Amino acid sequence: MKAKNPSFASVLRYRNFTIFSLAQMISQFGDRLNNMALLGLIGAKAAGSPFAFSQIAIFATLPVIFFGPVSGILADRLNRKWVLVAVDAARTLIVFLIPSLFYLTGNLLLVNLAVFSIFLLGLLFNSAKMSVLPHLVSNKREYLMANAVANFIGRFATFLGLLLGGFIVDLYIWRELGWDGWQVGFYIDAFTYLLSAAFLSTMSLPKFAVKPREKSKQSREIKGLDSVIRASWEDIRSVVSLIRRRSQIRLVYGAVALTVFFMGAAYSLDIMIAQQVFGFGTKGTGVLGGILGIGLILGALFVGNWGKNWKETKLMFWGLLILALLMGLSAFTVNFLLFSVLALVAGFVLSVVLVVQDTLFHRMVPSSFRGRIFAVKELLWAGGFMISAVFLGALGEFLKIFVSYHAALQSLLVACALTIIASLLASLFWGRKKGRGE
Repeated sequence: MKAKNPSFASVLRYRNFTIFSLAQMISQFGDRLNNMALLGLIGAKAAGSPFAFSQIAIFATLPVIFFGPVSGILADRLNRKWVLVAVDAARTLIVFLIPSLFYLTGNLLLVNLAVFSIFLLGLLFNSAKMSVLPHLVSNKREYLMANAVANFIGRFATFLGLLLGGFIVDLYIWRELGWDGWQVGFYIDAFTYLLSAAFLSTMSLPKFAVKPREKSKQSREIKGLDSVIRASWEDIRSVVSLIRRRSQIRLVYGAVALTVFFMGAAYSLDIMIAQQVFGFGTKGTGVLGGILGIGLILGALFVGNWGKNWKETKLMFWGLLILALLMGLSAFTVNFLLFSVLALVAGFVLSVVLVVQDTLFHRMVPSSFRGRIFAVKELLWAGGFMISAVFLGALGEFLKIFVSYHAALQSLLVACALTIIASLLASLFWGRKKGRGE
């Protein structure tokens, strides 16, 4: 008898997956509300200081760059379920204390340190979350659907948070009650983390799923600082060895790098065209971001229901190729309607690519390595996005000495699109050559 194809409803029948999804929807809505509260705090207390916004971005990025590998090691050694619960409990306390930290000191230093702590804990949470996700369904055939549903719920919660977060923070009733809107935003966010921790604590997972390395000799003999350092170094060496042995894992990492490069280019170049060249302004850019978010939601819905009809590596390849073509087209787009259509299609395709990448990692990587593999992915995202955005932004500033600003941005967008296409064709050529050699 032919097995039924997985569906949104079928994976949501798993109790643990439903609990996990509900917890993520609540906490990711809170994440966006937290962002809005931070913007509200800076706007109210540090108006006229652009560097205040930059500080937040820096303190949010530093944990990934400096502690990315460590988070993966911990996610592979500790009980993953209780890592998720403990992290959300800790974030509850930190976020709840942010208003008090600001009121006591009157400056943003301790707030920035709190942001650093939140994103550091979030790094550990993401490594454990992505490691445990495959164990919430019963077989590998459901991995793609599980990732699609998780992405759909996450994107939907993010969209709602972005849509409603600003309204919640700016509600007039808070002033009537003697509170600042951003203060209430942090308290609501703390409550969402608390709810998430409560839900996650009710999951019942097998021991091999939450702590797959418990029986290893190496795990039992870690005593003292020297042993911790040696064991951590061995963990790093073992994951590097795995990546070197598995060409398919390297292929997915290469695709992740191209995706990050696309996002960095879109952030630093397309937004500048939308804002400064065509005068869409901040509101117009926000609308484009919302349209991109709708595309992300629809893409997750599509890949979950119909992605199984295609080979996942082909979906990833063609998705990246389409993103490159959309980037090239965006260089010559001259009105808001066309920009909106491109943003919608780009969000749709990007969502498919992201879901497929996570699914391929889940299929290819043993459970005991997943924390480190996804930590490396997080490091690649944070470091690659920052480097590409800063480099392309600086290059655009340099080129406008010789040509108009619009022409400089157009040239860079086309160059980035051609770079992605050339990289994809090179990987295809190399893969076929290697296949013939074998």
